[in-house]
Amino acid sequence: MPITVTAPAAPDRVLPPQEIIVADSLVDRQPRSLADVLRGLAGVTVRANSRGETVARIRGAEERQTQVFLDGAPLGVPWDGRVDLGLLPAGLLGEVRVIKGTAPIEYGANAVAGVVDFQTRQSAQGSFAQLEAGSLGSGSGSLVLAERLGGIEATLAVGGITRDAEPLAGPLPFSQAPGNRRTNSDLNAGSVFGAIGASMGDLRVRASLLHLAAERGIAPESDRPAEAGARFWRYPDIALTQATLNAALTLGEDAELRATGWRQVFSQTIAQYRSVDYAALRGVQDDADKTLGTRLVLAHRAGPLQLRWAASAQSSTHRQLETDFPSGTAGPALSYRQNLYRLGVEADAPLAPGLRATLGAAYDAADTPLTGDKPAQPSRGAGAASAALGIDISASSVLTLSGGRRTRFASARELFGEALGRFAINPDLRPEQAWLADAEWRWARPGFALVLNPFFIRSRDTLAQRVLPDGRRQRFNLPGATSFGIDARIAHDLSDTLRVELSGTWLRARADAASAGVRQLPQRPSFETLAVLDWNVPGKFDLRAELRGVGQAIDLDAAGRSVKLPAAAELAARAAVPVAQLGSHQLLLTFAIDNLTDAQIFPQAGLPLPGRVWRLGLRFD
Repeated sequence: MPITVTAPAAPDRVLPPQEIIVADSLVDRQPRSLADVLRGLAGVTVRANSRGETVARIRGAEERQTQVFLDGAPLGVPWDGRVDLGLLPAGLLGEVRVIKGTAPIEYGANAVAGVVDFQTRQSAQGSFAQLEAGSLGSGSGSLVLAERLGGIEATLAVGGITRDAEPLAGPLPFSQAPGNRRTNSDLNAGSVFGAIGASMGDLRVRASLLHLAAERGIAPESDRPAEAGARFWRYPDIALTQATLNAALTLGEDAELRATGWRQVFSQTIAQYRSVDYAALRGVQDDADKTLGTRLVLAHRAGPLQLRWAASAQSSTHRQLETDFPSGTAGPALSYRQNLYRLGVEADAPLAPGLRATLGAAYDAADTPLTGDKPAQPSRGAGAASAALGIDISASSVLTLSGGRRTRFASARELFGEALGRFAINPDLRPEQAWLADAEWRWARPGFALVLNPFFIRSRDTLAQRVLPDGRRQRFNLPGATSFGIDARIAHDLSDTLRVELSGTWLRARADAASAGVRQLPQRPSFETLAVLDWNVPGKFDLRAELRGVGQAIDLDAAGRSVKLPAAAELAARAAVPVAQLGSHQLLLTFAIDNLTDAQIFPQAGLPLPGRVWRLGLRFD
């Protein structure tokens, strides 16, 4: 009994470029976490940031410009504007949709670069279990029971991810103990999820509850000594609880009211240490966040048009307490609040046989009624607009042209957060604005699919970082930047059992002349590619080889100078072999190796990707 509350497809609706990963493809990739699900998708970059959080970027945009949803509710913590995708197990998922460009109106404010829309597993995808162990104490497990019990749709999922340390592929100059274990890179995370849904006449409802508890280390920057600002941090406690209620009411033959409400409670403790031995505390920051939000969408027909009226509102309060050590003196308890709003409309119009359009307009607003001990901020507002044209070239070929304008308001942390003395606040930050344009051509025939998607992004007031004379960092608005490139994907069945897939992105991202000390935007590889060879003989084995290439990029060092990040390649292998048949279900032995050649890859300065990791497990489909 699925309820599609975010951007459901309709005959005349034209959506911007998107990638959809269904349950079978999710299993084939053998992902451990939500982050692993996104690796290798054209136009999507997955990396660990300097706080150790695994985040997703779409087309080189900042991670806060990519909004993440779970069953229609924002999953990111509003204070920070992002979520750690490496903590939740992938077994929870039944489908993933990545929308690039001007995201549909239902996704609300702040979706500038695009959207990652996770949908949890339901009875249509069946139950699932997986357990694996690997190198350096790594392991993961998921148990998902998704069943229909009469008129009730129920899902129960438990999962966990653990590791003693990430493997190290090569030597590092600073803050690294001898051996092959990355300093302070342990992780323990566990989660439980439950959902129940039912239909009652014209009303369909689904209520769900997610709880996550985790602790982990944050690997220190290895490109700088402690006196140059390397951070020695740990997260001894992370907890997230999110309740979501989805409802859809059919009002007539051509009208429907959809509603989503969410309540998120988040807390974390950040422990800052004086040195790489993590023995003496320098300070502790305790955070507590509570968020309440809702979205209403009314869809109905008005003559030849299909209209969608959407309204959304979200209020989030962040409370923070910092304690200095060794004195144990606590500072004042500070409270911050940010409210986000959107009101808008979209219209689908059939223009001619094989020709249709979707037009949209909205108004977004933000205010910060609580600002702790920081200066008050003015209320902000901005218009949003989008247009998309779908052209059916033939029965197997479709061209979509789309574009528009989107705005992102700075998160409360960007406005007020000092990160235990690392950042100097800038009270004059303005909202980010982006104008986006896409052309996507899809051509498909039996056994073959091709997607080409050139894109263009013109940004104004994008937030960047600069290094101040005292060594602290400060966020500021870039006057302007331009990014353009192309996403591409080819999938071809070489035979009934052998399939090849090629996907990738070429990107050029530059700040305007004289608007930044370094024009090339940091941490944007010039290209990312993935080549996959999948050999699947049903009932016998499923073998998968992956080769990922990453182009050259730059980053900024501790002094704000440009440093090169070299191009690299990463090889991975997957295998699944049936060992028992239990009725209509299979028990499989699984094996995976990530970074087979133990390559040292730097998505950002001083923070390499893990070296070689192997995993052995069992899977029940």
